[in-house]
Amino acid sequence: MGKLFSIDGLLYRIGTIIIDLFYMNLLWTLFTIMGLGITGGASTSALFHVMLRRAENKGNCNFREFWYGFKKDFKRATIVWLILLSVFAITYVNINYIPFFQSIIGNAYITMLLFIVQLLIMVELLVLFIYIFGIINRQTIPVAQVFKKAFIISHKHLLTTLTCIALLIVVMIGIFHVPILLAAGISGYAMLTSLIIKDKIRLS
Repeated sequence: MGKLFSIDGLLYRIGTIIIDLFYMNLLWTLFTIMGLGITGGASTSALFHVMLRRAENKGNCNFREFWYGFKKDFKRATIVWLILLSVFAITYVNINYIPFFQSIIGNAYITMLLFIVQLLIMVELLVLFIYIFGIINRQTIPVAQVFKKAFIISHKHLLTTLTCIALLIVVMIGIFHVPILLAAGISGYAMLTSLIIKDKIRLS
């Protein structure tokens, strides 16, 4: 029983992980809000920097690590973030205007095809998001190459990609039923995803 509550005990380790997740989630939120959402990419990159290093037992969840990751890839992460947001916004608007397109085109098959294309774009954005900030952290390559790498890896390791998507769905369902989990949901997903993809993005 003594070992259970000791510094090396299971309960202590679980408690440390929970505190780390809340702290990293807080940092991600603050740094994103302070940049009016524009710094969301740099914040996400910093979060993955911390979690990937933790997954490889090379670092801890602290402000210094987060700040280093935030500064290190700020430019590329911000460009990638803005591109992803822009494509998402355009695709979202297109989907909402499908009924309008239907009234103009008057062909249900073409309208359905347009809807499927937009839906596939949404799925691709999600798939890219899983890997892209980890790649930014691990490889000093131009933005265009970052997108190319993320696309190739996500489709090459399809089982890993599907696992990460399933994990995201589980996290979202958990947050929906227990809203307090949102306070650690983003960092928790980043931590679990980092454990899953760390070898894929390093060996790519």
